[in-house]
Amino acid sequence: MKIDSLSSQVLIPNIINYSNSNDNFSVGCSDTSNTQDSSELSKMKLLVSSNAPNAADPQTNSINIKPGEIKNIGSVDGSPLNISFDADGTTSTSFSMPIPAPTPGSTATPYDLFAASVYYGHSTAQQDTASSIVSRFKLLNSVANGAMSVNQYNATDLGSNTMSTAELLTSLGIDVSKSFSFNGKSFSLDAQGNLHALLPASSLNVTQ
Repeated sequence: MKIDSLSSQVLIPNIINYSNSNDNFSVGCSDTSNTQDSSELSKMKLLVSSNAPNAADPQTNSINIKPGEIKNIGSVDGSPLNISFDADGTTSTSFSMPIPAPTPGSTATPYDLFAASVYYGHSTAQQDTASSIVSRFKLLNSVANGAMSVNQYNATDLGSNTMSTAELLTSLGIDVSKSFSFNGKSFSLDAQGNLHALLPASSLNVTQ
């Protein structure tokens, strides 16, 4: 099974237009009377903060992230790469935030403007690097939360541009020569980089 992209952004071209010639983005309509939920916008502003706690704890060789939490999973050219999962699985990062599809007659909201400024504040190369890290982390999170089996994980090809499991874990400070945990579930990597569950099969949905 091959997945070409697990990019988290959902940018709507007919709301937000971008010109590479002047490095600025413009909004299709300046009327922002339809305001975004202020709490959601506040959360997204926290997402780009450099003060997010690390998702990984090298001392316990563990990774932990709950829905709604904002955790750091690295950096790209000095910019912190923070991530957050909603309860429905929607992913937001400090490099890319989902923008809801517009309804007829709708205009860009403050949230839309902020999300666009975040996305276009990074180069294509930086976005590609962030996507490589996020794609692998999301997949591991899916296994830890039971949405994907270990067998499915090992059979999934994210492409040569996505970092390997060992590369991601090592970058987070996890010792891959030992067992590690992700959200309380224990795993190990073999010499070929395949993931193995160290808990009963029924706990991790390890069968396809």
